[in-house]
Amino acid sequence: MFDPDESLRAAAFAALEKLSRHHTGRVPWNAIEAGFATADGKRVRFASRANGIFKPKEMSAALSVRTTVPRAGRSTWYSDQDRDSANLDHDTGLVRYDLARGGLNDSTNRALREAMRRRAPLIYFIGLAPGEYRPVFPVWVERFFEDAGHVLLAATESAGVDQWPAAVRDSVEASYSLTAARSRNHQAWFSARTKAAYVWKCAFSGLPVRELLVGAHIVPDAAGGPASVRNGICMSALHHVAFDSHMLGVDPDFRVHVSAPLLEKQDGELLAVLKDLDGTRLRLPRDRGDWPDPAFLERRFSDFRHARGGGA
Repeated sequence: MFDPDESLRAAAFAALEKLSRHHTGRVPWNAIEAGFATADGKRVRFASRANGIFKPKEMSAALSVRTTVPRAGRSTWYSDQDRDSANLDHDTGLVRYDLARGGLNDSTNRALREAMRRRAPLIYFIGLAPGEYRPVFPVWVERFFEDAGHVLLAATESAGVDQWPAAVRDSVEASYSLTAARSRNHQAWFSARTKAAYVWKCAFSGLPVRELLVGAHIVPDAAGGPASVRNGICMSALHHVAFDSHMLGVDPDFRVHVSAPLLEKQDGELLAVLKDLDGTRLRLPRDRGDWPDPAFLERRFSDFRHARGGGA
């Protein structure tokens, strides 16, 4: 569906990616409030201090939603402020976000519903601490429950700024099983949060190209690995294949190991780049709370050591 705000959304995403990298994933409120510049030099705000759901006056539907962390001594106003629960809806694997009180009498709720109607992508500012946020984008409203007072937000694996409209619209399939949909939605949120924690840079190489990155499990989902950022590493698609194939391993001290068979190969510059990773360390997020759990790394590294040809 046509979105007249499309160009402004693309500009917001591009500006916010730069801002997130500059602040290494913890963006202060004053930087968010300052907004971004349009092609004609105007300033457009990313979000509002007064409202969790925000529509800039320059746009016709919502641009962002925000979850805050209350300051010490203040009560939690909305249920989605409980970060420990991760706000995942059990039945769908989507993320629950509370509407403003007042239903569709509230203009911000109407702006969010209009964004859903257009399948327009949004920014989700997740509160990390009072006055600090982690932007996750693009996300979109998948379901709107006016009576229950909340919406369900979806994320997508495809996040290229220059192709987000197609990526968002094409990601919603016409039909799929409930189990498959729940798993896909859950994993998409895991990947989106992991990549945001690493500010969209490969932990092995530093590659900053969003379209080439994935949020990869350390302990695979099929082996019971949780969909937690601490069980994830942001890496390029190439490193992901090498990691899943036990050509690359990471020990509990975050040191990278290259398998013996790969070290022995002689076949060009790209292979040399992979081999040069041996003995280096992962590029970790700014927040220690987002670093890989050493217990998960030890479990995965054991698989690397015991794989045929795996090095120690």
